Amino acid sequence: MGPRETDDQLTIVNRSVTHKISKKLIISKVPHFKRSLNHDSLESKENMVRLDFDEQAFELFLTWVQYDLMLIEMKNLINLCTIMDYFGIEYWVDQCAAYFQERFSMSHLPVVIPQVTPVSKCINSAVLNAFICRHFSKIASSTFWLNFPIETIEYICNVDSMIHSEMQVFNAIVKWVNFDTDSRKNYLERLFKLVRWCNLDDKDLSKIKENDFFKILNIESIFCTPDKCIGDCEFDRTKQHYFLLVEELHEKDLQIRVLDQSFKPLIIQVFKLDISMRLDLLSNEYFSHVYNIDLESKMMIIDWNQNRYRLFGLRDVGPYVNKIMKFITNNVRGKNEPYVISDYGSYAGNSILELDEQIVGIGGIRDNCVGNRLMCKEAPISETMSTNTKNYLVTALENKIYILKNGPLIQFNVANHETKEFSCSYKGISVLIPMPSHDKVILFNSRARFCDCFDVKNETWMTIGLLADGINYTDDHKKSNDRMITFASTFLQRDIIRHFNNPELMA
Repeated sequence: MGPRETDDQLTIVNRSVTHKISKKLIISKVPHFKRSLNHDSLESKENMVRLDFDEQAFELFLTWVQYDLMLIEMKNLINLCTIMDYFGIEYWVDQCAAYFQERFSMSHLPVVIPQVTPVSKCINSAVLNAFICRHFSKIASSTFWLNFPIETIEYICNVDSMIHSEMQVFNAIVKWVNFDTDSRKNYLERLFKLVRWCNLDDKDLSKIKENDFFKILNIESIFCTPDKCIGDCEFDRTKQHYFLLVEELHEKDLQIRVLDQSFKPLIIQVFKLDISMRLDLLSNEYFSHVYNIDLESKMMIIDWNQNRYRLFGLRDVGPYVNKIMKFITNNVRGKNEPYVISDYGSYAGNSILELDEQIVGIGGIRDNCVGNRLMCKEAPISETMSTNTKNYLVTALENKIYILKNGPLIQFNVANHETKEFSCSYKGISVLIPMPSHDKVILFNSRARFCDCFDVKNETWMTIGLLADGINYTDDHKKSNDRMITFASTFLQRDIIRHFNNPELMA
């Protein structure tokens, strides 16, 4: 090799691997190197640059430099995007991000999780964890779950997911082990440590003790249990279910109160309408999604960090729901024929409900042979289900749907398609919401502002009492009309509650 050729050779040491490339070529493609290889720099004098990137992704980067060929695969995509961002190549950063948004599904979690960091492009750890947190039960119920490697199962089970009981995490682990017991039973102790035992109630713990895997291990001696808590346990992720009392102020501002399961107020804050907000599948931990806000709106998204909100109708929510199901199942094109809930009554309009393991649409459909029918349909959910104003109340608790319209309370079991009816004399009720931790369904009257609830276990009614006594208007938000938008049940991640712990942030 002659002197000129030697001068043009740049040595790049990436971690422990050495690469040689034309200095002239890489400077022409990556302006970053022109700046770093100035005449006074040590790199220029030695013709050597030291880097610390994932080696497979870096080799793809060098292939692009030398041959103008970019191979994008999910297994290297985030690491490749990190390299492009470091060198300031914005075009390929955008291309990688677009590819990720279009192609990412649950099947990619095993290769995506190792690449994700708090600052990674395409998706960072906060956004990934927020999605897992919102959809843990649906992820764990999918067929993909059974084939995930131990590292992926461990990561997902360790997230502060929105669950009603640690029993859900235990069942997900057992399901994974059962799929290949001989090779996976040795991971039992490792995975069972991810169940937060001291947050289990006596009923669920009794069920777990009957499990054969549980009996194999001396669980009492190696895990923290409710009666022998060592006092240094992780966050109780079963305590992320809250109520939202949403009231209208002037100029479309909303005042939102967050109440815990005992109806104790935790947050009172004013939110501004922002029509630029989008229904993104992958949003950060400060976003929450609330279904069936009122008769017209199918969903409200709330940004708790920037105090803004937006309402969406079925035209927007339907494609969003289908995108969620595509992520979970990788297929939303199945026929999924609707199930008949009721053959009588006039049920106009539609609703979208998120159950533990799936998302379903409820809608009134006119059948010329039978008359009006109330139907339940799994995703994909089409906006053609019904476009009329909804005239019934609906909510979901576990895998059962509850519907009310000036008559009996209807209970529809999505698993076996069985329907039961319970007497109900209430009229003019505006909201029907679940109370999962207490096995109850709440009827909230926005005019009288009190709650009555149906105990789904004992199949009896009881009264909770006055919930709200008018709107707490501040000096900046004078009363214009006294209108309650909704009373909703939703999950909120603990970071949202922590965000408002500072009293100065309270309205």
